[in-house]
Amino acid sequence: MALVPVYMPKFGATMSEGIISAWHRQEGDTINEGEPLLTVETEKVDAEVEAPASGSIGELCFAAGDEVPVGTIIAYIETN
Repeated sequence: MALVPVYMPKFGATMSEGIISAWHRQEGDTINEGEPLLTVETEKVDAEVEAPASGSIGELCFAAGDEVPVGTIIAYIETN
């Protein structure tokens, strides 16, 4: 199995961090590439983040409500 990291994305030139509003999947759940994984809140927008790969959620590194710097690994997807 390979682990695919999911990073906190940057939605604007001045964005330095985002708040995880909600996870749409939990550890152990299956997900397909392109499906919504979580919602991120920024100063200007709430945006859904899609899964970068298909597999199962191996680890959610932060909880809903956590403020996370851009570029930080926030989850891992286990692929076959």
